[in-house]
Amino acid sequence: MDTLIKLKFVVAGAIYENELLAPYTSFKIGGPAKYFAVIDSAKDLLKLVNEADKLKLPYLILGSGTNILFSDNGFNGLVIKMNNSKIKIKDETLEGEAGVLLSKAVGSALASGLSGLEWAVGIPGTIGGAICNNAGAYGGDLAQIIKEVEIVRNHKIRRINNKKCAFTYRSSIFKNKDHQDVILSAIFNLKRGDKNAIKSKMDEIILKRKQKADSYPSVGSVFKNFKLTAKEMEEFIIRHPDFPQDFIQHNTIPAAWLIESCGLKGQTIGGAMVSEKQAGWIINLGQATAENVIMLISVIKQQVRFKFNLQLVEEIEYKGF
Repeated sequence: MDTLIKLKFVVAGAIYENELLAPYTSFKIGGPAKYFAVIDSAKDLLKLVNEADKLKLPYLILGSGTNILFSDNGFNGLVIKMNNSKIKIKDETLEGEAGVLLSKAVGSALASGLSGLEWAVGIPGTIGGAICNNAGAYGGDLAQIIKEVEIVRNHKIRRINNKKCAFTYRSSIFKNKDHQDVILSAIFNLKRGDKNAIKSKMDEIILKRKQKADSYPSVGSVFKNFKLTAKEMEEFIIRHPDFPQDFIQHNTIPAAWLIESCGLKGQTIGGAMVSEKQAGWIINLGQATAENVIMLISVIKQQVRFKFNLQLVEEIEYKGF
């Protein structure tokens, strides 16, 4: 019995061979997955992951593909697309399955008059992917509101609390390659609030996002910002007195500011370009390859390191390389 038949035997969902991954990512870049499955339930996911382990078949879980760069050669294993999308609200908690779009969770919180997710308005992707990357913006992140996460670990379904998620800036235990945890769902701790005030805050953030949005395919911010201590920030300002005052109070150096300061807006390699609207973004002009993006990332990191003696770190995930 070949591998495809074995995979199809254990789940009811659709499983394909050599499925092109580019359409499933916001970058619109990536070659084919050897096997590609669309899963609707935690039960089927557990079965499929267990079977992949038995077959010693590499696998990865794909949400909306908004923070990932697939190789031009694709992924030589099983890609599992999560389609579970149930949300449940009880008192001041919101429980959502991994496949729920973050935008849907934000909308549900607003409709129920719950505050705590305003910062996430406009962020693409799913709850599962957002947790893995500890998504955040405008002073908020998931680490601040996660109560517990339901996962598959060692072939069993478990629940772990916030502390055990080991959240750090744009990362978590789920990005650790030594852990093969699969996120199934999560519970958020929110607070009762005024709907009008919540919506007003969201509208304010949406306006800010529109001002720097780019219409070309991208993953949004490619690099992490730098978080400094107060002393480190003072030393940086002495060396770079042109640093904007707006960023100083947060002890943060935006990657976009560093890149723009190097004159890299509009820099292109093949079909990949540093966005002229938001220097922290790399956009796909239409025919960009993963190789184009990686080469452009390398140029950006070299230029920033040369001018500021700072080493940019990617926020995006590389898969299939």
